[in-house]
Amino acid sequence: MKEIADKKDSKTNEEVTEKITRLVVTKEADAAVSSVVDAVNEGFEAGRATKIDVASYMLLWFKNNAPDEVKLALRMTLANEMTMLESLVKKARTSGSLPPALRDALAQHFFGSDSAAPKKVKKDLKSKGITDRHNESEAA
Repeated sequence: MKEIADKKDSKTNEEVTEKITRLVVTKEADAAVSSVVDAVNEGFEAGRATKIDVASYMLLWFKNNAPDEVKLALRMTLANEMTMLESLVKKARTSGSLPPALRDALAQHFFGSDSAAPKKVKKDLKSKGITDRHNESEAA
């Protein structure tokens, strides 16, 4: 009888182990999950929430419900200037041209001008011209 119970326990442990994976988070995130676990368990008499339960629920909820603004904010938090630059260079190599804003920024950085192309010189107004004026108040 004990052998049957041991087999059931080992089978249950294997099933649980197959459903769980490790996830490393910061100490701050771990403390936040612990805080949420405490909040969920406070006054909850029908069961017991664990860190695994709460973290899994939060991640799955985020995957299914997070608005685009939150995803954008997360991307902005994780953005790296060097990675962005490398991505732009890859795209520029495949397309053969740089975006105009980047071209202007490079010109400003290297040459101190606002754009890579020289600005057109405006022509002065000619001093010779028609000096007649049209007056509506004059009789025709």
